Amino acid sequence: MNATKECQACIFQQIQNTLKLFPQENHEEILEQTKNLLCTQKKSPPPKIALPIYENLAKLTNTPDIYQSIKKACIQKAHQMLQELGTPSQEEPRSLLKESIKIAALGNVIDYGAQAKFSWEKMDLALSFARFDFEPFWEKISRASTLLYLADNAGENIFDTLLIKNLKTLYPDLNILYLTRHAPIINDLTLEDITQNPLCTDLLKYCTIASSHVCTPGFIYEDATKEIQEIFDRADLIIAKGMGNFECLESHKKDTLFFLFKIKCQVVANFLSLPIGKMIFKQNISSPYLEKSTKKLP
Repeated sequence: MNATKECQACIFQQIQNTLKLFPQENHEEILEQTKNLLCTQKKSPPPKIALPIYENLAKLTNTPDIYQSIKKACIQKAHQMLQELGTPSQEEPRSLLKESIKIAALGNVIDYGAQAKFSWEKMDLALSFARFDFEPFWEKISRASTLLYLADNAGENIFDTLLIKNLKTLYPDLNILYLTRHAPIINDLTLEDITQNPLCTDLLKYCTIASSHVCTPGFIYEDATKEIQEIFDRADLIIAKGMGNFECLESHKKDTLFFLFKIKCQVVANFLSLPIGKMIFKQNISSPYLEKSTKKLP
């Protein structure tokens, strides 16, 4: 999914918002460089365009992990919230898995890079799904040996852990690989965010964690190493969390690939012909529905 003019404007707004963390910096110079970088970008998914913008910001502010403190706060808040929410009450396998997927999706409201303002206190735990492709997932998970889980933002991993734990409870022989971003970018989760935070280490009990070796805030297959590409190609099932992963992977039509995210911007809403704010658990297969919505792209 290629970026539109609206995506470029959104990235510029993100930089303006991020600069509030650096009141001592020359904002005009940074914003001018941001404009120049946006003008030179070729047609690419929004996360691909965002990478050099944020790399430049990190360089100019001498801050490699700009959102480090925010990520820690998100993880802390997610942990607190999950404790208050409790574990799924369902015991029947199908119901347990459904509820676990929905709880994992709730974590996707943590995104300081999206257009809409974020508030934990106002988060509605009854967020509705515009699409919930549970049946094909249920059919495939029962026969799967390997599952690749593409992580998104810091804090979401707390909710992901619950889903992964319950997957291992239901399917003890399932091998799960959890991939993070390779380096700090916006508030996306890195390997260090997990290994250096005791609130995150429960995840290590249920799966293998590793870097995706992709730095963009969305998994770009072409930028991955050959080894990671082979893992992606051979995985029996893939769960890709977050809108950035959707923007980068929607063109990879695979019936083993499932997206789990909240629609957070009008461009993606228009692309899917669905309203902002809806949750999505979508199998990434070609269909007349997708072809119709693709024609609406600018």
